Amino acid sequence: MLCEKCKKRTATVFYNENLNGKVRSYSLCGECAAKLHEKGDIGDITSMLGSFADPFCDLHENLFGGFFGMGPHTAVSGKKCPDCSSTFARIRGSGRVGCPTCYRVFAEELAPTLHTVHGTTTHTGAVPARHRARRAKAERLKLLKRQMQEAIAKEDFEVAATLRDEIKSLEDNKRKESEA
Repeated sequence: MLCEKCKKRTATVFYNENLNGKVRSYSLCGECAAKLHEKGDIGDITSMLGSFADPFCDLHENLFGGFFGMGPHTAVSGKKCPDCSSTFARIRGSGRVGCPTCYRVFAEELAPTLHTVHGTTTHTGAVPARHRARRAKAERLKLLKRQMQEAIAKEDFEVAATLRDEIKSLEDNKRKESEA
């Protein structure tokens, strides 16, 4: 697809904007996108993060990276995802996580960004039916453990013992289900 502006170079930046019901869409090359941005014809360029051309490289790293908590000063560990071989530097550079395992491997590094973008680091969306029961049991177990710690702190050992027994029962059931 050719750039809509110059009709010479390949479009690498796809810009969509909806202001008060007025929709604008552009398919632009990097140079034309940079010119439009400089003139102020393109306002919010965060939609172009995935397809930045060279004129935007520094802008992406310094402005948007910092906004989402992954600026140039974010510590980069030497960790690598065992499934897809992604590094945090690669994730930070592309703005995309390589695979589901990356969320576990880079949990500490991704937590501030996920919290900023989503408001939480825990999944709160829809859950497939086959996983709902397992999730409910895990949440119940977490609640019981917290209540047991509170009972111990209050030195209410009778309640703590009852909660401990219920926790043990749930964990045994979980173990049996995983073995089956």
